[in-house]
Amino acid sequence: MLRGWNTFSKTVLLIIIVLLPIALIFGYTNQISVQVIEKELQDKALKRLSFFGSQVDVTVDQLSVLAIVLSRDPTTRKLLHPSEGQGAYEHLQEQEEFIQKMSLLSATSGWPNRLTIYYPGVRQAISSDYYGIYDEDYLKKMSQEPHGTWVYNEEPKGNDFFAKLLFDPSRGESDFSKQDEIVEVRFSKSNLTKLLQDFAQDEKGNSFFYKAGAETIAGQETDASLVAELKSQLDQDPPEEEGYRIASVDGESYMVDYVRSASLGWHAVSYTPLKDVLSPIDRSRNLFYASLLLMLLLGLAASLALYRQVQVPINKLLRGIQRIQTGEYVYRIRSSPRSEFDILILKFNQMSDEIQRLVEKVHAENIRYRDAQLKHLQAQINPHFLSNSLFFIKNMVAVDDKEAATKMIISLGAYYRYVTRLEHTMTSLKEELELIEHYLIIQNLRLERFHYEISLPEEMGSLRIPRLLVQPIVENAILHTIERTGRYGIIDISCERAGDENRVYIDDNGADLTEEIIRKLQSKTERPVEEGEGFGIWNVQQRLHYQFGPNAGLSFSRSPLGGLRVTIRWREPMDERIEGGLPDAASAR
Repeated sequence: MLRGWNTFSKTVLLIIIVLLPIALIFGYTNQISVQVIEKELQDKALKRLSFFGSQVDVTVDQLSVLAIVLSRDPTTRKLLHPSEGQGAYEHLQEQEEFIQKMSLLSATSGWPNRLTIYYPGVRQAISSDYYGIYDEDYLKKMSQEPHGTWVYNEEPKGNDFFAKLLFDPSRGESDFSKQDEIVEVRFSKSNLTKLLQDFAQDEKGNSFFYKAGAETIAGQETDASLVAELKSQLDQDPPEEEGYRIASVDGESYMVDYVRSASLGWHAVSYTPLKDVLSPIDRSRNLFYASLLLMLLLGLAASLALYRQVQVPINKLLRGIQRIQTGEYVYRIRSSPRSEFDILILKFNQMSDEIQRLVEKVHAENIRYRDAQLKHLQAQINPHFLSNSLFFIKNMVAVDDKEAATKMIISLGAYYRYVTRLEHTMTSLKEELELIEHYLIIQNLRLERFHYEISLPEEMGSLRIPRLLVQPIVENAILHTIERTGRYGIIDISCERAGDENRVYIDDNGADLTEEIIRKLQSKTERPVEEGEGFGIWNVQQRLHYQFGPNAGLSFSRSPLGGLRVTIRWREPMDERIEGGLPDAASAR
């Protein structure tokens, strides 16, 4: 059935066959995993909440025990009926000692609490913290509640508390006035609030206490609107002793666990956003599906690339071979091809050999052309300088200044011994600056109104540069600074290495230049020379480009001497030193 399919179609079908079962199996296993993890998380949260509820019950029961211990203390009745002959001071002292005992008994609990004894007969009350007062309305309200139960009392100032009364039921539970003494134990709602905050520190959700018909007790960081909505749902569907359910609030699902406190009669409720619980699973699922989609797209892209880069070229090569076999081309295949790729490799190797031969030929031609161009540019400089020098000698002879003419001829001879060595187009920076010194001596003999300085670091002396690279720039400096202005000139030539870049600075003290003039000088070196323009600086720029690449060249700026600074920049990868050099200036003179 697949016999007529090409490579692209077969590859796409193979990718779909491989990825589709993986996606189906993962989707099924992911759904089962989510159900199992939800069940495990619910059971774990319920167990933790049950442990939390048991801690509350233990602490509340301890407080109940404190009330029982206090109610069975004989001193409670003794304070109501002082001994005969006991004075008021002794009675007060005994009462103070009993309050201290109550305070110690209260401190045995981990929660701040208050123990109070009410004496309805004398309308008095004593408490462990001295804040207890006799409140007949409060006792009347509390006596209406079932005996021995904890009652939640709401205060106007928010000092809500839980309280429990202990008294003798045989004297009547509804009429508190018939009791000799009533023992009360109470604790603040803040104890439960703090306990909720501690419980929620390691959880992603939060918790609160719930009882139908009463306000919820929650921590400060709890979302009040969310708790109110959950309370409304619990009021509509009252919770059992313990369990869990899934509640939806504003389109978001929450896992709600609840456990009833046997001592308080309230439910401890914890809620956790399902998205926080299941987010790692969702991220893993989404990452898998994204990876699967990416694999499918990459597979399709690879198949398309395979079709375009392999199948199509092979078909073209096969058609070409068929035409060759019919005699349309001279070339023939001598060996029987074993596969399409063997034919492609054979043709590629033949093409590579031909390209390599052509590239080497073109490269050799480029090298010869560049050498010829360098020699042509170098040759353009020599006639110009020679004509100026010979004209100076002619003038010296005309005025019978033999000494100046002799110095000129000696320096000019040393100069041309260097220039006429055309077997090499390159020289060292040291030899080039020695040439410049000879050139400056010649010009100083002719003008006699400028001073020059040349400085070259020893480590830069062996750097190789094209011959007569600096001379046209120095010639321009003399022309524009001295000859045309008639002023006394200063020419300073210095060298430095900045990183891997070599620089030669030629400074003069000519007229101050504007930024516009400097920009024109820079642009002049980048464009072809126009008729009537000098080509010395342009030659230098072109020779630098030819020898060192487009990053080498000339730049122009204001000189510290007040005139123009020309900077020659290049990077020299070779460090070969050129043997031989010019005779020094002293011997030339």
